Amino acid sequence: TSEHCIATFPSDMCVALAALDATVHVSGIGGSRHIPLVDFHLLPGNDPQIETVLQPGELITAISIAPSAAAAHSRYRKVRDRASYAFALVSVAAGLDVADGRIRDIRLALGGVAAKPWRALRAEEMLRGEVPTRENFLRAADAELAAANPTAANAYKIELAKRTMAAVLGDLTGARA
Repeated sequence: TSEHCIATFPSDMCVALAALDATVHVSGIGGSRHIPLVDFHLLPGNDPQIETVLQPGELITAISIAPSAAAAHSRYRKVRDRASYAFALVSVAAGLDVADGRIRDIRLALGGVAAKPWRALRAEEMLRGEVPTRENFLRAADAELAAANPTAANAYKIELAKRTMAAVLGDLTGARA
């Protein structure tokens, strides 16, 4: 991303892995390290060609996901403008654990809306402990995207992301419109 190019992160898999709190294991001359996937990708800065925290000579050796009730009950939805070989306009990865009619744990990540997978931490925080309703899902999506700064060409993605978040969470809980 620069003043001349605005690009969103294209990977579907990394969005899902971000939602599931994946860890990237790397090895190099300096030894091994473990990087939370949400910290692995960099936002563009002075060196936009550098997209990850990998150091020269480091190699990804594994990606791990810790077992969780939210990960066991998860969904991924990709909204695109053609049926195949298209990057996401918006994608949502969600994991949800509901117990006694309340959201016990939730994991959300968005794709197609930022230069790296976007972990929806504000929405997660708002929904933990709440009743899983479409109204609550939309309220959390509104809060998550309230500070979004779209261009004229992609402003539609805000509403698309909100509705997709609510739809995916509704699919997981049966709280459809």
